[in-house]
Amino acid sequence: MQQLQALIQRKIPPQSVDVNHLVELAKRYPQPQSAEYKLIELALNIVLADYLEKAQQHT
Repeated sequence: MQQLQALIQRKIPPQSVDVNHLVELAKRYPQPQSAEYKLIELALNIVLADYLEKAQQHT
């Protein structure tokens, strides 16, 4: 979770976070109202947005 907080605070780049790891974390915290779930969701959105931005640059 510290890695996710660092990502959200822009202390580490999105490329350093593995999407599969985020999916596994989401499976461990399935309650959408929990703080952990919201943290994972935000981190995943940041990582996916970065992938999308990079893909758009290559088109």
